[in-house]
Amino acid sequence: MKLKNYSLILLMGMSSSAFALNVYNKDGNTLDIYGRVEGKIASGQNSFAGSESRSDLGGRVGIYLTRDLDLLPDTKIVGRLEWQVRTEKNDNNTGESDMEARYSYVGLSNKTWGELITGRTKNPLYQVMKMTDKYKNFTPNIYSYGITTIDDSYQFNRQDGTVQWNAKFAGNEIQLAWVSGNGNSDNEALDYGAMASYRKSFKFGDFRITPALAASRYKRQDGVVTTDGRNQNDQIMGGLQLSYKAYEVAVTALRTSISRDNKSDNNYKGMDSLISYNFGTVKVLTGYSFLNEDGKDIAEKEDWRAEAQLTLAEDTWLSFTYDKEFASKNKKTNDDALIVGLRYDF
Repeated sequence: MKLKNYSLILLMGMSSSAFALNVYNKDGNTLDIYGRVEGKIASGQNSFAGSESRSDLGGRVGIYLTRDLDLLPDTKIVGRLEWQVRTEKNDNNTGESDMEARYSYVGLSNKTWGELITGRTKNPLYQVMKMTDKYKNFTPNIYSYGITTIDDSYQFNRQDGTVQWNAKFAGNEIQLAWVSGNGNSDNEALDYGAMASYRKSFKFGDFRITPALAASRYKRQDGVVTTDGRNQNDQIMGGLQLSYKAYEVAVTALRTSISRDNKSDNNYKGMDSLISYNFGTVKVLTGYSFLNEDGKDIAEKEDWRAEAQLTLAEDTWLSFTYDKEFASKNKKTNDDALIVGLRYDF
């Protein structure tokens, strides 16, 4: 990458807009409006810019509603609608890929027993993945990358037709989900699934340790014939997060197995790591990740990245990210990326 591209990124990355948060609370009804506005400039083959320098502007907006129920004590009806907007194109038109619903669910929330929701939800596997999902400009995608490049037969996250239970008992976080077949996957093959996760934090003075486990299984619909004979996708993942004052270390690992008719399973192992230190107004992060297929000499995905986050105000960051890719789709690479972004959450 050329020096002039870095200068362009820095200058363009410092432009953005911000909005406000509005909250309504009256007669047992609440309405929260939240979202995100962000702009990124990137350069490098391993970024969305490819061989050029490009911008990526977008945002999210959502509403969260609750209403107290007179019939059931300590129980509310809850609902969430959240949309994501992308404006990368050089025009004023939007299509299906430019604006999408991230979450859309309704359900009941009880003070003791947790919440039972149905719709498009955040899946239980994120209880593990969020341990290393701390960057502002970059998502390692080691798990979703593996799913989308290895097995596109189902949508593992924010799937419609999900019934999910989220609960927390004495610090024990439990999430269970059942995904009904609704044709939302690419080939309508593995459209029935179940997911589960468990997470708990232990605190000893300034030291905190958080382990988490998650698993999922998706199966083929009866009577469906797939081109490669796939009939089941199994995942199991675990993570461990350690925090001490301004330091944080996290490691997550995954094993994926794809079963096929009259063929041997395709098995994958993945790992993602994160080390961070918060100086106060500046936070630095670095991490390494890989995804390997059994029997392959070169990784399906392997990269390393570092990011510096400058806090300009509450929930407002100017971030600088560098990423280096070593392998992609079982081929060695030597690509990098530089991303500068301004983000405001409200």
